[in-house]
Amino acid sequence: MRERKAYIIDSKHYPYYRHSLKLWRNEFILSLGSNMSKGRQTSVDILESMFMRLFAHKRIEILNTSPIWRNPPFGFIAQDDFYNAVMVCGSDMGLGEIYKFIFYTERYFGRGRKRAFKNAPRTLDIDLICFNNMRLHLPHLHIPHRFYKERPSVMLPLSFIENLY
Repeated sequence: MRERKAYIIDSKHYPYYRHSLKLWRNEFILSLGSNMSKGRQTSVDILESMFMRLFAHKRIEILNTSPIWRNPPFGFIAQDDFYNAVMVCGSDMGLGEIYKFIFYTERYFGRGRKRAFKNAPRTLDIDLICFNNMRLHLPHLHIPHRFYKERPSVMLPLSFIENLY
């Protein structure tokens, strides 16, 4: 069996850096992952489309992105590698609006409401890593994300983002 390693993928929009002149009320970090195509869109195409969707959003500004990393899966390992990136964004939207936007966006890109099983393949997985300097622990939402420091799929891309908080 071949050894699976993480490496950077060439991409049109990752990495991206914008020197924003606007001071946003809220800044947040999203972790993006995909290892399943949707029609003719590959995982990388899905991440590129996600970038364009956010770039066109009137109330969200992309401030910074990492490169896209191709990573071996964790948990359930008998699946395709994941393509992961992180995105730092600014917005005047509140936490509830951002949370709803994430779920809506995952559905837009073909992710079902329920997973077949834990760590199952998916077209797009979006995790809210942090929201300002907030600490929140609810049954369905933890900010900062509970396990982000344990995941190379988040920490590798995050290591490319400068000037975090």
